[in-house]
Amino acid sequence: MKLSQIPFATADELAPLLLAALQRLGELGREGAVALARIVDDGDADFDEAADWIETIADGGLRE
Repeated sequence: MKLSQIPFATADELAPLLLAALQRLGELGREGAVALARIVDDGDADFDEAADWIETIADGGLRE
């Protein structure tokens, strides 16, 4: 998927890409976290909501 296609992608198309990106950032550790933090705008409500959902998933919640 090209970056330009992301705004039109469905949840099922985005989820595997997000998982792969998060896993890679996790492998990179602090370096990955700092790179992400550099581009996230403070007060980005969409990012904050997504981060809350990811936290819920990481805690074992939100299963179908």
